[in-house]
Amino acid sequence: MPAIDSQPDGAPVWFDLSSSDPAAAAKFYGDLFGWGQYELPVEFGGYSYFTYEGKMVAGLGPKPPGEEIPDIWCTYFQTSDIEKSVTQVAAAGGSVLAGPMDIPLQGFMAFATDRAGAVFGLWQPREHRGFGIFMEPSAPCYFELQTTDYPAALEFYRDVLGNPVITVADTDDFRYSQLAQQDLEAGERHAGIVDASKDLPPEVPSHWSVYIGVESADATAAKATELGGTVVQAPEDTPHGRIATLGDPWGATIKLYQLKV
Repeated sequence: MPAIDSQPDGAPVWFDLSSSDPAAAAKFYGDLFGWGQYELPVEFGGYSYFTYEGKMVAGLGPKPPGEEIPDIWCTYFQTSDIEKSVTQVAAAGGSVLAGPMDIPLQGFMAFATDRAGAVFGLWQPREHRGFGIFMEPSAPCYFELQTTDYPAALEFYRDVLGNPVITVADTDDFRYSQLAQQDLEAGERHAGIVDASKDLPPEVPSHWSVYIGVESADATAAKATELGGTVVQAPEDTPHGRIATLGDPWGATIKLYQLKV
């Protein structure tokens, strides 16, 4: 897929890492995916962009001081009216954690949780229009929610994002849906919701994950361990491709998707 300039409302538009050691995290992900780093002026509080071949890929920032939260990747969904979106979050049974906040020149941001507690962000763009490359090596390829309350998640994201939710599978063994975006071509979906009520350990909350495209899931997983990370889920073949889950040295997890190159 070629470079992209924008996303439609309701689509994942950005993701970033809240890190306990941003400098070390920048090196880890730089060595793992070949990402560069573009540091913003000091007034942005230590925030920087991961880049690849001159395109913005993701964000990196320090964890808020004094807050006992794990290192975590956050997925943001685009909205053209963030005030309306945060109102819809509350009306749909979620919680608004922060915002909307005016990020000078860049856009407007808010943080929220869905009805099962999964954290996500909302982004109304100005100059910052999200990641500039998709479905390529070292770029995001897919976003996925593992939820402990699947029926509630379907209703919540349909109402908050304002787009249909398409059922892919609905059996006792596997329930899966995808978020549809009206402006995308037929069959093109960027995010999914999986019923993980039987799979997530009690200590692991509902959460959004991002898949990064790689040429070899096995080679990238092996490289992650060399760099001090862990393989949370070993590379495996699925009907949709070969995938894996990695943990960085500080506990944040990210998924791999092996591209057909």
